[in-house]
Amino acid sequence: MAPYYPITICRSDGQLSTVTKSGIVEPNEPTAVQRDATPDNKGNVDVYKRLDADESKAVDWRRKLAGMFMHEYGKKEHANKKFILSELPEGYVLWEHLKYNVDKINGDKKEKGKHAGGVYERQDAYLYGHPQGRKKRFRSPADFFHHMIWLSWDQEGDNRNCSCKFCSPDGSDDEVVEDAPKIESPMKKETKPVVNLTTPTRPPQPAYTVSQSSVKPPPAVAPQSNQPKQAKSTFQPALNNAPKFSAEQRVDGEANGKYLFRTGELVWFFNNGLNWRLGVISKRQILNGKPRYLIQPLSNPFQHQPYQIKDDEESIRPWLAWSVPNTTVPTIQNLTYEQVPWEQVVRGAFDEGQAGRDYIVDGSILAAKVIDSSYSLYDRIEGALVGPGEVHYRGMFLGAEKVWVGEPVRLRVSGNDIVVLIIQKLIERTTPPSTSNVTFIGDVYKFVDMPSPYTSRAQWPTNSDLPPRMISDLRYRNEVADNAKTGQWYEWRLLEPAARKSLSDIKGRWYETRTLLPILRTAQVFQQEVAKGLTSDAGSWMNGRRDKNNNPETRKKNRRDTLGRSVPQDFKVSRGLDGTPADNAFPDAGDNAQAVPENSGYVESDIDQFMDLGDGDYYPENLH
Repeated sequence: MAPYYPITICRSDGQLSTVTKSGIVEPNEPTAVQRDATPDNKGNVDVYKRLDADESKAVDWRRKLAGMFMHEYGKKEHANKKFILSELPEGYVLWEHLKYNVDKINGDKKEKGKHAGGVYERQDAYLYGHPQGRKKRFRSPADFFHHMIWLSWDQEGDNRNCSCKFCSPDGSDDEVVEDAPKIESPMKKETKPVVNLTTPTRPPQPAYTVSQSSVKPPPAVAPQSNQPKQAKSTFQPALNNAPKFSAEQRVDGEANGKYLFRTGELVWFFNNGLNWRLGVISKRQILNGKPRYLIQPLSNPFQHQPYQIKDDEESIRPWLAWSVPNTTVPTIQNLTYEQVPWEQVVRGAFDEGQAGRDYIVDGSILAAKVIDSSYSLYDRIEGALVGPGEVHYRGMFLGAEKVWVGEPVRLRVSGNDIVVLIIQKLIERTTPPSTSNVTFIGDVYKFVDMPSPYTSRAQWPTNSDLPPRMISDLRYRNEVADNAKTGQWYEWRLLEPAARKSLSDIKGRWYETRTLLPILRTAQVFQQEVAKGLTSDAGSWMNGRRDKNNNPETRKKNRRDTLGRSVPQDFKVSRGLDGTPADNAFPDAGDNAQAVPENSGYVESDIDQFMDLGDGDYYPENLH
């Protein structure tokens, strides 16, 4: 059987619930009475049941919709291929209307499940999810096709441009017509899109992707062309939609940004020129054109250390740059931070007559393991399209690091490939109660090293589908290779659009080569390699979250809850540009840092919500 190639519709207006004219919120689905499968006194059942995505009728809808779409807009190279929607647009759900007699089904098993001519008097599918409510349901793939075209092409989101029967001025009234018409062949029906796709007034930006890999891969794969693929991504750059993103989020998403590290992150720092210690970044700011950080060292609950200010990023390392060593007191090595009787430890009860114990270091090591295995989410997105028990967020503290929607994170994969996910949605599901299930949705890219197909820089593509940080880093690495005449070309190649990943799939933040690699490799080694035209991904020199850490994955209420007793009781993590200017002031007397401008993007918000805020071994030198 020929394979089906998936198409993903990346934009949706689907709603799982709507508000009636009287102001009542109701589910956008058949009513409770319609979903009741209780037979009447004659054994007749009239019921609606939700169709699972893999049921034959649901698969048939997705095949027909994809077939109509590619018939209208597919190119010649797609003519002999079969297509299927990877899934219905978010918020749209298929329900099947069944009418049958229980006695007839039980008495004639051979006929069970047969369509209209058999025991089922009705067996029709309806698509719910239109934002006008449950009475505006689509009765066939052909019925929904016009609306799907609008979702795919109209980036303005103006439903006046949609020609479906519900959105157009001539749409039907609120009466629900139960009889489903016979589906006409989509290949014979002429569909006129609202937007002129042949000669557009501006370049169209489709909200759909066609995967080059099939659901079931063909037995033979055509050889790769030496021309790089122009991948179609679902990514929408965060910085292009300022009202939806906070000032702090935009700063962290800038190409060649001001800061390498972020508030609330766990880092290694050089302790007063003596040794390396572990701490949490409380605040950051720009002073005399350079970033500096206020760091609170971690410790046991009885020996909290004073804060330190670092104005040299080379004296700081990400937590994942090195693997945590053993505790100096062997007896507590396999305990969690809260299991340790710290008062007895500090008194020396576990020294066993040996010198060289450092209880502050031991406290920081065990606290870091707790942080590494914990997570919390912040900045809820109010009004987002959500399912039951779902909440969408703009960011999260993922172990030691802080990540935002709109930026890349490193993925765990077999082998040595460099693979990232560009986060488009960050969703937490809390059903059943007292559970937390986090899903990352976004495009998956693989880093590719290949012979250059270009003869000049003027031919280089713009890579506009990628976030600004990735675009800038890719340009830099190709310029290094070009300057050294290596003949190599680097690119990020789309592997999977709109992928869904879990916490265990994420290794950590993605960092730019030019920014972090000189710190990890030393500036001298980095410059020697650059002179040879060699650059590598910074993630190749880092561990992954929870590597060699047996602490269980734990959802924490906020960042303060995550840090626990390892920091002073009054410790706070600044919201940066999203908080008050006073909250960002450094405690040193010579504070000449740049003031936060009035248009910085600061908005009043619930501070408590924000506070709801390796593959290899790389060890720090002189930890003690």
